[in-house]
Amino acid sequence: MKTMPIDQSQALEILASEPRPRFKDRDGREAAIDRATGSQLHQVDVMFAFNGRAEVITVNVPEPGLGKGLKIGLPVVFTGLVASFWENAINGKDRHGISVRADAITVRTAS
Repeated sequence: MKTMPIDQSQALEILASEPRPRFKDRDGREAAIDRATGSQLHQVDVMFAFNGRAEVITVNVPEPGLGKGLKIGLPVVFTGLVASFWENAINGKDRHGISVRADAITVRTAS
């Protein structure tokens, strides 16, 4: 899987959802596990504003990387934010996309 780091130096990131567990199956029975850490993955939605445009993206973060005090509307910063390009075939249909993962998410402090 090809990955690309995401530059956040000129971006504004605002938390749009509180962290929620990610599951492998649609029924929510099997937790998604992070390959790098062996920890359960969580998802957060973030408003990512850059260069006059804003998008809401979903980012996967392993449970130990969830910072304290994450509340909707607060500015956040990611550690190790990368985009991964994926593809697979399900029931004979080719699918592809981009997933976004970070090692950690914390509330941005004033600097």
